Amino acid sequence: MRTVLALTLALLAAPALAAKPAADEALRVSQFKWLTGCWSFDTADGVYEEQWTTPTGNSMLGMSRRVGEGYTREYDFMRLVTSGGGGFDYVSQQYGGDESRYNSSSVAASRVVFENPDRPFPRKISYEFAAPDKLTMRLEGTSEGRPMGLSFPMKRKTCP
Repeated sequence: MRTVLALTLALLAAPALAAKPAADEALRVSQFKWLTGCWSFDTADGVYEEQWTTPTGNSMLGMSRRVGEGYTREYDFMRLVTSGGGGFDYVSQQYGGDESRYNSSSVAASRVVFENPDRPFPRKISYEFAAPDKLTMRLEGTSEGRPMGLSFPMKRKTCP
């Protein structure tokens, strides 16, 4: 009798367990796989590069740097993860310092926007992919009380 009861409970629970991954699929970092790879663009004072790992373990790791006159002038370590309150977080460690966390405010098939209202600049970070090989990253916020925005029109490149 216990075996029949246990088997019945297991069979009743199976559909609920099977439905859970589908419901959680909306909160999987894998939907940003279009960001995977190496990206760059030439600036007036050097080359800006970003590199993102393949989504694994429900996270993506990235790094960026600006190289000018043969030296790394700026760098940043980034992570894309699911946030504790729903949505996604973009976590940035500029120059390896303290983390800055931005929560997703808009998610679409080839575009994502992250915001942190407590930061003056950047307050908003967005990525937009245009197949097959274009990625625009945009930073927005305020500097000295005035609105400011920077766009990084990158192209896919071969990873080292």
